Amino acid sequence: MNVRTRRSLLFAAAVVIMLNFNSCGKYDDGPSFSLKSKTARLTGEWEIITVDGDIDLGDEEIILEFEKEGDFKITNDYGSYSYSYEGEWAWEDKKETIEITMDGNQTEWEVKRLTNSEFWFEDEDRNLFECEKK
Repeated sequence: MNVRTRRSLLFAAAVVIMLNFNSCGKYDDGPSFSLKSKTARLTGEWEIITVDGDIDLGDEEIILEFEKEGDFKITNDYGSYSYSYEGEWAWEDKKETIEITMDGNQTEWEVKRLTNSEFWFEDEDRNLFECEKK
């Protein structure tokens, strides 16, 4: 096999692989491919930016914190007033949903987008939350 034929085959194989990754994204809004695991992308602090695309939180800041070991914390900050709740999180449904447990209550969030800097999810009432990494 000559060098030109080998290069053509490698290029064709690369195109096929890229098309397969683009068509097999787990979440509705992506990403199609990531080198980081879902847990690595989720771990850290996220600020809720919008709810249902247009609800402005004003002076309120809501921070979601996911730790690799499964600890979870949500903090609401209203300027001089702040409070937090702690609990646990776990992947469910082949890492398409996140189960949050706080004070014995459970809720599930369906992940719509999870990148290094964006996290979108729908709660059980179908409200879409868009978050940015802090």
